Order: sequence, then C-alpha cells, then structure tokens
Amino acid sequence: MKKDNDEYHFNLFIPTTEHGRRNRNIIITMVLIWFISVFGFQFLLVILQKPTPEKPLLVFESVWDEIKSGNASEAGKQDFIKSLIAVFGKSSVKKENKEILKNAITPVVYSMVGDSDRVVLSGYITTLRETRERLTNAKDEAYIELQATLTGTRRAINEMLDSKIGLIPGSVEATLLPYCLIGENEALSAENKEALPIIMKKYLIHNQSVLTDTKFLGFPFHYFYTAELLLILFVLLCLIYSYRIEALDKKYLANQQ
Repeated sequence: MKKDNDEYHFNLFIPTTEHGRRNRNIIITMVLIWFISVFGFQFLLVILQKPTPEKPLLVFESVWDEIKSGNASEAGKQDFIKSLIAVFGKSSVKKENKEILKNAITPVVYSMVGDSDRVVLSGYITTLRETRERLTNAKDEAYIELQATLTGTRRAINEMLDSKIGLIPGSVEATLLPYCLIGENEALSAENKEALPIIMKKYLIHNQSVLTDTKFLGFPFHYFYTAELLLILFVLLCLIYSYRIEALDKKYLANQQ
C-alpha cells in the first residue's frame, strides 16, 4: 500500500499538515523558553547589577592623598602597599599595569627602611630579577642552583620587609612582595599618579546584585543557574519535546499506516 508522502515531510517555516504545524509550534515554544531562560537572565543581571568596590580599593582611596603628599603614617604606608599587592596578584592584570604598580610600591617600601638597608634591598631585588631571567634558559644543575638562589633571595627580602609592612610570613601577600619591587628607587611620575587610581578601580570594582550575592546549595546563585539549572532545563525541554512529538505522531500519523 502506498503511503502518504506527508508522513515524512516537514517544513519548519511552511508546514503543510496539521501535524507539521503542531510540531513547529512546539519547537518555537521550546526555543523561546530556552532563549528567555538564557538571555533573560543575563538582561536581569545587567538591570540589577551595581558597581561594588572590594575592600582593598576602599583602603587605597583612604590613604592615597597622604601617600601623594608624602605625609602618610607607617600604618598608612602599610595599607597602601597591601592594597596594591592585592591587585598585583590578580592574573588578569596587564603587564603594563603591573609595572605601574611596581613603580608605586617600590618608593613607599624604600621609605620604610634605613639608608643602609636600602642598598642591601636594592641588591636583593636586582639579584632576584637577574636570577629569574637566567632561569628561562637554564637546565639541569644550573637550573637547580638558580632556583636555590631565587628562593634564598626571596626569603631574604621577606625577612627584611615582612615585619615592617605588617605581612604574615608565608602569606600570599608576603610571597608576592619580592616580585612587586624594582631595584631603582624613583618617585612615581605624574603620569603614573594619574593612572594608578584608574588601575585600582578597574580591577577592584565588580558588578554585583542579589543574583550574585545569594547562595544556593553553597554556590553563588548566578553560577549555579548558568552552570547547572540551564543544563537541567535543556534536558527537560528535550524530554518534553520527545513526549509531545510522540503524542502528535500517534494522533496524526497512526491512521496513515
């Protein structure tokens, strides 16, 4: 017996049968639900978000004027250095911005040590830089020796500065400090003084909202929604489509067999 070709024909844009029209409507509905679930949530994030500064930015802004004028207290210098290290340690910071951070941290650190210690510190920093450069091409025993020199130099810098800056030995801040310094003790240029607050705001202000601050099953809600709930929704939409299309096939195609 010859079968009706419409049983196998389906055009999403111009359906020729009632079965095709129902199938199209289901597909369009599923796509709209998925589109709204994905992009509607993103729009909602944009609408509800508000710029929120991290604590290091607030600390930086509270001492920046004193640092520029040279009237900062020892505690103010400590807070300034720690706030800049907090940015320096971020993986997203561009190389040129890290250089500005180094140029800002170094003179403040030097101002916290005596004249004789400055010479020693400068030597340590130079040794650290040169050792890191030589490590790039070193091999075998030479690499091991340079690595030992690097570790020892870094430890010497931390022993000299940690207590003065108020860093906890072995902390992330203390580990980063030796790499935040340059050997030359030069005042921050006017150009870099203008750039520094911009850099701090760039990396320490983030858009937050109730959707990002709310915790769900131990995760920020926006993360759980995009990483988990959307996947679950996709699977459910597939199951619902399979169920609905099977019902349509039974209703509209059964009589054509």
